[in-house]
Amino acid sequence: MTGPYRSAPAARAGEPGTGVPATAPGASPIHRIVLEPRVRRLTVRRVEDLSRSLRRVVLAGEELHDFVALGPTDHAKVFFPARPGGPLELPVIEGGRWTDRDDPRLLCRDYTIRTHHPDSGELVLDMAVHGHGPAGRWAAQAAAGQELGLYGPKTSKIPPMDRDWYVLGADETGLPALTNWLEQLPSAPGVQAFVEVDSPEDEVDLPTRDGVVVTWLHRDGAEAGTSALLADAVAQALAAVHGPGWVWAGAEASVIRTIRSLVTARGLDRTSFAMTGYWRRGVANFDHKSPEAQA
Repeated sequence: MTGPYRSAPAARAGEPGTGVPATAPGASPIHRIVLEPRVRRLTVRRVEDLSRSLRRVVLAGEELHDFVALGPTDHAKVFFPARPGGPLELPVIEGGRWTDRDDPRLLCRDYTIRTHHPDSGELVLDMAVHGHGPAGRWAAQAAAGQELGLYGPKTSKIPPMDRDWYVLGADETGLPALTNWLEQLPSAPGVQAFVEVDSPEDEVDLPTRDGVVVTWLHRDGAEAGTSALLADAVAQALAAVHGPGWVWAGAEASVIRTIRSLVTARGLDRTSFAMTGYWRRGVANFDHKSPEAQA
């Protein structure tokens, strides 16, 4: 589904009242807009299978009336029932702080906001389906009428959209953000997008237009997070581009570290890339905001 993502013009750095600081020389050009996060109780309106391993969960509810997500990688914490069929417990927020983080009844994971449709009152999440975590297991059985909680986003991040070229890389976890990128980028730049999945059965339809080349990389049974496919593809793409560009990647943390090394070896600094380790092989509920996840 192309074109549904609604965004506002990016705030200019240093503009009063935007929460976006002026960009210092050499600093990241990403504009960060501070939002006021709320806890929302939402209901599943419908579920769609996008591939063997990815399901689209469409949420709705009156509490979405003031929801904001402007950037391609904006994310929020999604709260699930702690046990199948059990009650949905939501966090307590006091003075802007989550005060009951240690409550064992609270089960949450971070998800990219795929799309938000204010006119229809719908918010869309694309969720990976797998059996080794509570969120993936919930996604496998998701059905209309069930409830989820949402907390965030706390910040909208508006990346530069005026570069000569873009190289984007993702595995299954970064696929929703990569899709947002393809929808939000202007029509002029050349875009190379690389997506690593297990097999052709895990591919999904992506937005297409002139100047966009999408390459699917198949692990063919190799364990996710152990393959060099994504890093090698990014390296090959970087060898052929010239002028000011942008590199973004969202995947397993060790893969992201490798890509970051390749990018910096190419001579690009923080004014030309942003990437995040969305998960780490062997680590449950990996903190994507930890220093080892950022690049």
